[in-house]
Amino acid sequence: MKIINSFLAFIFRLFNLFILFIYFIYKVINSGWIVGWLIIKGYRGEHEGIVKYHPQSKKPWQIILLFNLISMTPGSLSIDLSEDHKTIFVHLLNSQDKNNFFDTTQKIEKMVLRSFN
Repeated sequence: MKIINSFLAFIFRLFNLFILFIYFIYKVINSGWIVGWLIIKGYRGEHEGIVKYHPQSKKPWQIILLFNLISMTPGSLSIDLSEDHKTIFVHLLNSQDKNNFFDTTQKIEKMVLRSFN
């Protein structure tokens, strides 16, 4: 019975990792189109800004993974991590869209936690 539970847990994590991959690829493509459109329209960075994101994870490697996933998404760049690892400082190309950034990042973080906990 223990082997079956371990196998089911493995399948569940693998499925969540696949969902994370598909969602992240979608967000990268979508963000790339939005950033490209802003550049074509002549955006000069009038609304850029830095926001603070507070990760839910306590494991350093999960925070670093999230840090890197944020940086790989067009329009956002992780700048720094606080000394206590409780805050990620993120530069946004369009800070008026920060609510969307927080929603997307929280979704990605939940998927990372489901896949790697």
